[in-house]
Amino acid sequence: MTLPPPPRTARLAAIAVTALSGSSAIHAETAESLFYDDIPIVLTASRLAQSTYDAPAPVTIIDRELIEASGFTELHDLLRLVPGFQVADWASGSPTVANHGMGDAYGRRIKVLVDGRTVNNSFWGNVHWQDLPIRVDDVERVEVVRGPNGAAHGANAYQGVVNIITRSPRTESGNTVTVRAGHREMKDVGVRLNGGEEELDWRITASHRGAVNFLSFEGEAAETIERNVANLQVLLQPSLADEIRIQAGSTVGFDDTGIPDSPTEPLGKRRIKENYLQLSWLRSFGPESELSVQFYHQDRAERKHWVIPAGAFDLPVRQDIDLQRDDLEVQWTRRLDEAWHVLVGAGVRRDATRSILYFSSDRPEVGVQWQLFSSLTWQATDRLAVNVGGNLEHHYYSGRLFSPRLALTYALAPRQSLRFSTGTAYRAPQAWEARSFTSVSFADQILAITYWAREEPEPERVRFVELGYTGHIDALNLELDARVFRERFDRYIDDRACSFPPTSRNVVCDYDPPPNFVGLLGRTAVNFVNAGAIVAEGAELRADWRQPGWGRIVFTQSFVNITARGNAPQDPDLVHSAPASMSGLQVIKELTSSWRASLGFYYATEMRWLNDGDVVPSGGRTDLKVARLLGPNGRDGELAVTAQSLEGAYPDFHEGDFRHEPSLFATARLSW
Repeated sequence: MTLPPPPRTARLAAIAVTALSGSSAIHAETAESLFYDDIPIVLTASRLAQSTYDAPAPVTIIDRELIEASGFTELHDLLRLVPGFQVADWASGSPTVANHGMGDAYGRRIKVLVDGRTVNNSFWGNVHWQDLPIRVDDVERVEVVRGPNGAAHGANAYQGVVNIITRSPRTESGNTVTVRAGHREMKDVGVRLNGGEEELDWRITASHRGAVNFLSFEGEAAETIERNVANLQVLLQPSLADEIRIQAGSTVGFDDTGIPDSPTEPLGKRRIKENYLQLSWLRSFGPESELSVQFYHQDRAERKHWVIPAGAFDLPVRQDIDLQRDDLEVQWTRRLDEAWHVLVGAGVRRDATRSILYFSSDRPEVGVQWQLFSSLTWQATDRLAVNVGGNLEHHYYSGRLFSPRLALTYALAPRQSLRFSTGTAYRAPQAWEARSFTSVSFADQILAITYWAREEPEPERVRFVELGYTGHIDALNLELDARVFRERFDRYIDDRACSFPPTSRNVVCDYDPPPNFVGLLGRTAVNFVNAGAIVAEGAELRADWRQPGWGRIVFTQSFVNITARGNAPQDPDLVHSAPASMSGLQVIKELTSSWRASLGFYYATEMRWLNDGDVVPSGGRTDLKVARLLGPNGRDGELAVTAQSLEGAYPDFHEGDFRHEPSLFATARLSW
């Protein structure tokens, strides 16, 4: 029996490009539904709009229904819905995310985008999830590439890519007010205003929130946060072929955190300010042929000051960090004919990082990098598509890098396909690993050195191969996404401590201290070196079942096994840095036409977070949300009660120091 030909990428991408370009001939609801129809379209896997069945990489879509049903109020928590992703928070820093191990306090191996803007910072390389100038209520969908994707997004798309896509003012109307309140001083007030006319649409959001995230073992606050967020988005369509998008946002707030009676990390407020401006222009030349230009600027400032008592004199400490980024990118795509589709692009970025504490200098550390990227898709037959992609870049610390990928997709049926892909990706060292010199000085003498990045380590590298299946089983109304993978990581960047003589601690440094080093407050320094190679092998499954009138069930499962490679000394915790098994279950039950309940369960076996983290025992977390929908399908809002972690406090980053607190809060959302 001959099967009908699969849905062509050309036809699907043409629809998506037309919708994204904002043609006035398409009604808002129609444009929005293109991403949630029977054949969902994704943008992140290859930078081309294509169906999930044609994508050259494994992609998980977290849609608006799952976002609302989850009850999550913080962006990083949404990644708990993705198979294999590890999410944790800790009281002395930003939440952290990893995929298939190697996670620590500064998760820097996953590239995170917000509407195509890279938000990983240049100092740690991580994402300040709680400080981004958007809220969960602003997010339309999240596309997650669950594996290395350097061919499309360059260095640091090392373990995956998270693309947060915000709600378009073109697909919304009216205004919304949201109020949340709960125990442990949780408060959250937000407003969203939408407006516009035929050629212009805009949206303004603003919110204020605060909470006690962590309690000490004595029951007192160990981390309190407060954030004020504002965001603006404007869409202008001067012609049917052109779209101009202007986005801007700001976050202002503080973390009140630290360790009681600690001279090096005392209790106190770390004040935070983060801003961005993003401009983009899209010119459509027809179905699947377009030119886009994007520029963005973002900056961040952190401030925390204290004094270390040191006998006859006091040492002032200024934990200040200033970050700036300017990025320009041009991308062109064209359908050459029925069988060939090509994308080419280029970008240049300037990063500036300044911190007297971490660099022992008030001069900014400035780096400029560029990249050239391309993706070529050949529809060899009605069933077989071949995708070849690559990213050539010059990073200011790692020099020239090339990340290639080859992917084959074979259609088994109109909405079922097999995928094979292989390639290489890199993670370049960040300023902390390549340039830091953290010291305590007095009267031109260095009393102690904490971090000293003496030599730039080589970039981390991963070589991967994976085989996946994506399909929709019509008879069961079930969407399946399964894959097996093998990822070979080498040149892992680790920190190594050594001590300057005379000392009896640690290994003696094989390099001399600076000439003005006296070491009265300590003789140990930490350097960064390439010291590790591992292999991660495993399997992932995501099953998404929907039944109109009943609800929806999403089940995720991942298995990962990490083994060490080579004989060189490396951190023994590396092979334990991912749970052997992780499971997730989301159940959305429509109780009546106006009542809905949702339950989330997340379980992982024992693992170890690296560096500031530690062992996390096997355990699970259960969340429950009950909502009363206002208006048809909740169009006028909802009244809800959400309980997170019904089991109580649990460790998810460090068993001995940090326990994630349960949360109970009520939400009122009104739209008009």
